[in-house]
Amino acid sequence: MAKHLLLAMTNPLPGKDAEFNDWYDNTAYPTYKSLPGLVPLGRFKAVDVPKMFPFQMDNQFAYLSLYYFETDDVESFLEKLKETFPKRPEYSFSETIDQNKFFEPIYVAMGDLNFEPIDRFESLKR
Repeated sequence: MAKHLLLAMTNPLPGKDAEFNDWYDNTAYPTYKSLPGLVPLGRFKAVDVPKMFPFQMDNQFAYLSLYYFETDDVESFLEKLKETFPKRPEYSFSETIDQNKFFEPIYVAMGDLNFEPIDRFESLKR
């Protein structure tokens, strides 16, 4: 099966960082980690540092979440994920996310991966 990464690039609405992070930690993450076949790999906040290259574009996203999945049919996999959300009344898409700047590209591995997709979030929180 082909190995994929989904990158969720997001921004909270102005002044809504705390609410956005609370939603992610207490609503989104528990839901995403329970979805069949989807492995949350981690969440990151952008760091404001000088550009390494003069032609580098500006970062437009404050947060990045990485997810791993394996499938030979990405469209069917995503449809199955979408079908599970109505069955999870505890989940709703946060109103604190800036929907004008939301991007979720998916990439397929072109060779071997140099990581083992293991969800260690729970053990790190203890």
